[in-house]
Amino acid sequence: MLEAAERIFVSVTGYTSFDRDLSEKILMVVLKAVSAEQQEGYVRQLEAFADANRERLGQLYGTYGPGAPFADESRCFLAHQPESLVVCERLDAAPLWLEGVRSDELDAEVVLDRFSTLWRFGL
Repeated sequence: MLEAAERIFVSVTGYTSFDRDLSEKILMVVLKAVSAEQQEGYVRQLEAFADANRERLGQLYGTYGPGAPFADESRCFLAHQPESLVVCERLDAAPLWLEGVRSDELDAEVVLDRFSTLWRFGL
């Protein structure tokens, strides 16, 4: 999953200086929002989401991602991380399930709230 997210993220942003350890930690939380039935085909689902939303993702990262005018890695580092693609896909596909997952993970809650706001309203 992480390799697919990295490949897509780099293709959209050109950025490769992300924190892989952090990606693994965040993905452990976010992937709880992917049902067992969806897990087998989830990489294809993520790729289809990225293809369908390439322009919107480009706007998001172009505004808040690496080197962008409103980039603030200390406030919302997720815009600089490949797992943010999975967060965006889950926000669109299963927003209530993601809400339940993140409320169980206190440290991840603030990060996901900030990034969710960018994806939903920040463009």
